[in-house]
Amino acid sequence: MAVTAEEIQSGQLSRFDSHLAQICSLDVDHGIRPFRMTSVICTIGPACDDVETLEELIKTGMNICRLNMAHNTLEYHAKVIKNIRDAVHNSKSPSPVAIAVETGGQGIRLGSFLPELGTEVVFKKGEEVILTNEVSLQDKCDKSTMYVNSAYFLQQAEPGHTVLVGDGLLSLKVKEKLAEGRVRAEVDTWGAAGNLCHVHIPKMVPAPVNQLTDTDKTIINFAMEHNVDMIFAAWVWSSDVVEEIRTMLGDKGDNMRIVANIENYAGIKNFDSILMVADGIMVARGDLGMDLPPEKVFLAQKNLIGRSNAAGKPVICAAQMLESMSLNPRPTRAEASDVANAILDGADCVMLSRETAMGKAPVKALQVICAVAREAEMAVPHYHLYRQLRLLTPMPADSTHSTAIAAVEAANHSRASSIIVVTSSGRSAAMIARYRPPCLIVAVTKSHHTVRALHLHRGVYPVLHDAASCNDWAEDVDFRIHHAMTICIKRGYFRTGHVCILVTGSEQGSGWTNTVRTIVVPDLNQPQHYVNISNQQHLGVNIGGKK
Repeated sequence: MAVTAEEIQSGQLSRFDSHLAQICSLDVDHGIRPFRMTSVICTIGPACDDVETLEELIKTGMNICRLNMAHNTLEYHAKVIKNIRDAVHNSKSPSPVAIAVETGGQGIRLGSFLPELGTEVVFKKGEEVILTNEVSLQDKCDKSTMYVNSAYFLQQAEPGHTVLVGDGLLSLKVKEKLAEGRVRAEVDTWGAAGNLCHVHIPKMVPAPVNQLTDTDKTIINFAMEHNVDMIFAAWVWSSDVVEEIRTMLGDKGDNMRIVANIENYAGIKNFDSILMVADGIMVARGDLGMDLPPEKVFLAQKNLIGRSNAAGKPVICAAQMLESMSLNPRPTRAEASDVANAILDGADCVMLSRETAMGKAPVKALQVICAVAREAEMAVPHYHLYRQLRLLTPMPADSTHSTAIAAVEAANHSRASSIIVVTSSGRSAAMIARYRPPCLIVAVTKSHHTVRALHLHRGVYPVLHDAASCNDWAEDVDFRIHHAMTICIKRGYFRTGHVCILVTGSEQGSGWTNTVRTIVVPDLNQPQHYVNISNQQHLGVNIGGKK
């Protein structure tokens, strides 16, 4: 028998005796909830960098805009940031999208091909090519000579080594080392190389020190100048680079999140120390698949996502999620299943790369990944995840931590339609998200940075309340809650009569979140008081499930 939308929205699917029982109850005819819990990151490029397309992406469900700084100039990206902010302003969304800047890191790339050769050049098996670090050839690559941006890479290349180009479809075999640090190689597997493609020798020993390049420092200064929300740090294989970025950010570091991209074997081996200092993790499967055999990548994905979940850090699954949609109007069945399985693994966010940056139909690709995410979330065993994550909580827990556990416990037992949390820094909402409640977490805040940063966390719908504050703190909190409820009712996330869990602080300011109560959504046409319990009872609002 098909499950109704009402049962789904009230969280009844979270209380099966086992995950197997939940899976067996799934029905292709079931309804779906009116909201999506998984955030979607879109890479912004030539296919979608105009204001009109960005507005369409925001309307469709984009949560975070990613700018890959390895491509195009700083001037181009500054223009894109302006377009994003214009699109946000035009969309009047109560949950404005975040902007993330990705560094180039110590990833090794080719130069650019001569313009007459186009942006991609096909190499056939048996053809020979010289790899060089000669700067004069940086933008003059051709079929006989290709620039590589790392002298260290060419030093490490030895006869017999395999060099993978791009996503690894083109591979070269190193034949000999030549004078002036050049390397002669032969095409082993035919394929195409494009401008600024990655080049990689599987499990090559990384550079002795994982640190910011001069280019990365320029990018981070650019990020601070333009007040972006997140930095995706590429090619992190030790905690040193995260700490170096944190030092560079200084006071800005309190508002700007640092996500560490795990892209090689060394990053996996040093993951615990990286996880400790980063604000989030990206499982960059494209480059991981160059350093690991393909059959090992899914193990790395599951392992890194699981360890991030256990540590309460948001985690992004990225690369080739709907790759075929760069050219085609529909994904393959395997791609749709891959997106769903990343969500079942525990990813907070999924990311589109070439599909939106250069694809023929960026909005369609976003529509597809959003639809797959909403369906996949029906199979997530929220209640069992909560119990397992709760057991990992170190004791004694602080007040915010304990309050988050209490809120999720209450949501599970009351089958709440949402958890509404009033937050300044976003810590309370992020902590609740850590325990994977089956319902939406509506985080209402007056901080522009907080509302955007919370898009990193699964299940959080951040709402900005930018009206002027009241002198009376309790009255001001009431206004924020009322604002969030009004928006959610308009969007169909819940309605009058539904049970919600309300999480607030006992005092004004960050760090005071310590109060959990159960309310029934009132008729919002009437004035309401949510913080002052005596006023709630006077107005007939349900508290703790009782009138």
